[in-house]
Amino acid sequence: MNKTLKRLFAYGSVISSFALLNVALLNQAQAQTTGISASKNAQNKIVLDYTFNERKTGGMWLTAYENGTYSYTTITGATETSLANGYWRYVYTTNLQCDAGDQFTLRVQGNYSTVSWLPGPTDTTFYSYNCASSGSSSAASSSVALPANAPVVNATAGNGSVALSWAAVANATSYRINYGFATGTLNSVLTTAGISINVGGLSNGFAYDFTVTAINSAGEKTSARVTRTPQAPASSAAPSSTPVASSSRSSSSGAPVSSAAVSSSNGLPAASTRVENGVLISNFAERYRVRHELSGNDFNNFNIEYWVGRFGYVELRDYTRAEAASQRQAACGTTEACVVVTLTGAVPAAMTDSSGATKSCNQQVPNWRYHKYFGDETNFEYGYVMDIVLPNGTVVPACNATQAQRTAATKWRAVMQRWQHINRPFEQGAQIEFETTINFDRAQLTGDNVNYYGQTFKYVLGEGFTVNNRDSAIGPLNVNDSFAKLGGNTTVPQLSATGGAQQRFAYMQHAYNIGANHIADWLMGRRVLHTNMINGNHVEQFMPGPQAQGGNLPMPELANLATNPIQPSCTGCHTLNGSSAMQPGQNVVPPKMIGMGLLGAIPDATIEGWAAQNGGRVNRVTVNGQQQIGRYGWRAETVSLRHQVAKALKEDMGVGSSFPGFGPQEISDQRLDQLVTYLKLLSVPVPRTNLTTHAGHQQFTNMGCGGCHKMTVTTGVDANFPELSNQTIHPYTDLLLHDLGEGEFRTAPLWGIGLSGYVRTGTASSYSLMHDGASTTLEAAISRHNGDAATAKANYNAASAANRQALINYLQAL
Repeated sequence: MNKTLKRLFAYGSVISSFALLNVALLNQAQAQTTGISASKNAQNKIVLDYTFNERKTGGMWLTAYENGTYSYTTITGATETSLANGYWRYVYTTNLQCDAGDQFTLRVQGNYSTVSWLPGPTDTTFYSYNCASSGSSSAASSSVALPANAPVVNATAGNGSVALSWAAVANATSYRINYGFATGTLNSVLTTAGISINVGGLSNGFAYDFTVTAINSAGEKTSARVTRTPQAPASSAAPSSTPVASSSRSSSSGAPVSSAAVSSSNGLPAASTRVENGVLISNFAERYRVRHELSGNDFNNFNIEYWVGRFGYVELRDYTRAEAASQRQAACGTTEACVVVTLTGAVPAAMTDSSGATKSCNQQVPNWRYHKYFGDETNFEYGYVMDIVLPNGTVVPACNATQAQRTAATKWRAVMQRWQHINRPFEQGAQIEFETTINFDRAQLTGDNVNYYGQTFKYVLGEGFTVNNRDSAIGPLNVNDSFAKLGGNTTVPQLSATGGAQQRFAYMQHAYNIGANHIADWLMGRRVLHTNMINGNHVEQFMPGPQAQGGNLPMPELANLATNPIQPSCTGCHTLNGSSAMQPGQNVVPPKMIGMGLLGAIPDATIEGWAAQNGGRVNRVTVNGQQQIGRYGWRAETVSLRHQVAKALKEDMGVGSSFPGFGPQEISDQRLDQLVTYLKLLSVPVPRTNLTTHAGHQQFTNMGCGGCHKMTVTTGVDANFPELSNQTIHPYTDLLLHDLGEGEFRTAPLWGIGLSGYVRTGTASSYSLMHDGASTTLEAAISRHNGDAATAKANYNAASAANRQALINYLQAL
C-alpha cells in the first residue's frame, strides 16, 4: 500500500491564531478606553481611533450593532502608537461597510492584564456612528437610553435542558442568552423578546454557565453567570445507594468478561463490559490529548482547560463472535465480522480552521482510526470519517448531512471491519488498536491545538481490552501475562518511551476502563488537586508544552481557603502523584497515590484473613461512631478516600470540609467528591516485563516477601464505581500494620515502585523509600526490614548474589 493512502487521515496539528486567551498575568487593574473616534474611509469602511491606559497586547474585541443587529469580531492588525503616561493609541480599519442610512453602535473591549477566570471587557460604553455623516463621533450620541439594569436570572435544571427567566428590564428591546460549559467561553447564543426561555439540547451531567443580556440600540447590560447541571429523571437510573449487580463469567476464549450496570445517577453510562445475545458491548470514556501516542511530551499532557469538554465516551458493539453472526448485516451492513462504534462528545467539532476558512465536510466530524501503522506516531492503516447520529437516532454520512447538522452534532458512528488492502486479521482473538481524532471548536477560542487525539486503545476482538503492546516504538513488547494488569482493568498500557518525558506522567492517568459518568468529575478533581488554595492559581510542577505552562485558568472559589498550609496545593506534596520529600512538621513522606480506589475495594474479610495468617494488625478507626478498618496513610489511620482527603485538607492545608471532625466546612461537597473520584480512578501502570516468568517472581515468594506484600487479591463490589468492582489485582500489600523495628507502619503497596524514582525526579534510580524516604536504593530499604520482617530479610541476605539481583530487577519492573 502506498504511503499516501496510509497517511490519508493523518492530519497535522494546527495552532490556533487566536491569541485572545493567551494573556500574561501582570496586574489586577481593569484598563479603560478614553473614548472612540469613528470615521469612514474612501472604501466606506468604518475606521476606529481609540486609546487605552495600558498596552493591549492580549488582543481586543469589537462589538457592533449594525442597524440593531449584533455582531462581534477580533481586532487584529490595528496600528499601535505609544503615548505619554503609559497610554497607547490604536487605529483600526474594520470590515464594517458603512452605507448611507446605516446606523452603528460600537464598543471596543481590550483584555484585562490580569484575568480572574477569562479575559473580558474593559469598557462598557457604547458609541454611535451614523453613516450619513462624513465626520466622526466620539460621544454616545444616541437619544435611546441604555437598558436600566442587568437582568437577574432564575435558572432551573431539567432533563437535557435549563429553564431561564428574569424580570423585564426597562428600555430593553430584546435579550441575548449566551451559554456554554461551566467556566468556559459562552459561545452558544439564543435571542428572545420575552423574559423566559428553555435552553435545550444539553448533555446531562455536565455543568453549564448562562448569562442573559438586556439589549437595545444604545447598548447592553449583562447578568452575572448562573451555573446549572442538567440531569436525567431519577426514574431512569438506579439510586446511588442501590448496589450494582456485578459478576464475572468467561468468554468463549476464557477471557473474563464483567457485567455491570450501564447507567448511572447522572444519566451517563457507567464503565461496563458485558455480553448480550453474543454481542460484546463495552462502555468507556477517555480524555483527549493534543498529540498521538508516540508524540514527544504531549500525549499524556494536560492542556488548556483540560476539564472543559476535552473528553468523550464510547460504546463498542462487537459482532466478531460466532454467536453474533446473524446480527451483523442489520448492525453493520455486512456479513463479515464487525464492530459498531458510537462516540459522544461534550464539545462540538470545529467547522472552520484557525484562519476562519471553512473545513471540508469530512473534517467537520471526528475521524475514527484503526489498525495502527506501527512505528509512526500519526498514522493508522484505516481512517473512518464518522457518520452523524441525529437526535432521533437517524444515521447520516457526514458529507450527506447539512452544515447545521454537522455543527449541532454531538454523537457520531463508525463501523470497524476487515480492510481488504491490508493483511491483518479482523476476527475474534485478533488484536487491533484504535484512536479518535476530533477538531474542537472550543480549542480555537483558547489558542490551544485545534486537532485533538484520543488514547490509542488496545483491544482483542470478541474478548475486550488488553494492555498488550505490539509496537516496538512504544516500549516492551508482549507484556500480557496474568500479572500484566497490576490494577485489573484499570491498568493503563505502556507509556511511550520515545515520547520524551511522557513516562514521568505514569501515575497521572485515569483508569483505562473509566466510565462516562466519571470522566468529567475525574478531570475536575485533578483541577482541584492542582489548585493553589491561597491564590486560586492552577499549579503544574512539571508539564512540558506551551499549553500547560501558565495556560490553565485559576479557580477563584478555592482561593483564600488554606490556613497555614504545609503546601498550598495537594500536588505540592505529591509530586506528579508520587512521593516527595519530607514536609515541615511531618514524620512520614507523602506516599504515591496510584490504585487507591482498588485498595478501598478489597473486602474487610480479606484483610482480616491476612491478619490471621501473618500476624499483622488491623488498625480499627472510629468514624461516625462505628469502628472501621483503616486502609490509607502510613499508619492506616483513615478508612476511606473521602476520610483521607478530608484529613489531608484539614491537617496539611487548613481547609475544612463537611466530613465529621474536619470542619468547619470551607470546601464544597462537590469539590470534595471530585477529589475522591480523581483519587479512586488513578490507574496503575503496566509492568515493564512479564512478571510470572521473571526470575525474581519466585524469589519474591521464596524469600517470604509475599507474606506481607500480598501479590494477588480480588476486589469486592463498589456500587458507585464498577470500574473497581470484581477486579483481580496485584497490589503487593496486606494493608496491615507491621513493626519492622522502627514502629508500626502499614505495608506499602509495591505496584509501580520501579517507576517511582523516575516519576519523582526524572532519574530511574532516584528512590525515596520507606516511611521516612531515607532509603535511596531498594537494597537499603530491604536492609531496614527488621522485626516482623526479619526472617524475609535474613532469607534475602542468605540468597546468592544472582538471586538477590533477580529480586531487585523484579521490583524495578513493577
